[in-house]
Amino acid sequence: MQPQELFIVEGESAARAVERVIDPHAQKVLAMQGKPLNAWKATRARVEAHPLFSALIAELGCGIESSFDWNQCRYHQVILVFDPDADGIHGAALMSWFFLKWMPLLISEGRLLVAMPPRGELTAANGERILYDSDAQASQAIKNHLEQRGVELRKKPYRGLGSMDASVLQDHCVAPGTRRLKRLSTETIEASLKAFGVSK
Repeated sequence: MQPQELFIVEGESAARAVERVIDPHAQKVLAMQGKPLNAWKATRARVEAHPLFSALIAELGCGIESSFDWNQCRYHQVILVFDPDADGIHGAALMSWFFLKWMPLLISEGRLLVAMPPRGELTAANGERILYDSDAQASQAIKNHLEQRGVELRKKPYRGLGSMDASVLQDHCVAPGTRRLKRLSTETIEASLKAFGVSK
């Protein structure tokens, strides 16, 4: 049975962590080394010669640009999994620009998604754990616990996807029933081009 979901994961260590929690019958991981080429600005020849993009194009099997054929695609959807920090946001943006320029139908069909991993966790002395997505959210949770319960929470910023507990990575990024995914649209990706000062 061919896997239905392809996870593009930032870095080898994070990719190994994701591989440990996927369903190998339905999901597959492609590791990304370093930040990818800006495929929005690159020529087709340069994109096809780039190690990551050539591996991605081969894995998807549907070609690019004028030769793109959705019926040949080996996966139902592609999920970007990047660290929840500035570098991760930039890396995910670069990947989304590749799809917008070279495989736009994949986006218009709603098949490109990005996982939303937590940034860190708060733990209390009794083992209670709260995951947070931003420093502001963490600060509010700490304040609420001190005011309402008199409980002090210890803050732990994750050092990337590879440092997350397997259960957190599985629940928030991988498992269909619990994961948090954002479907990327053409408008969202075009907005990221503008935000990073890249001309269309």
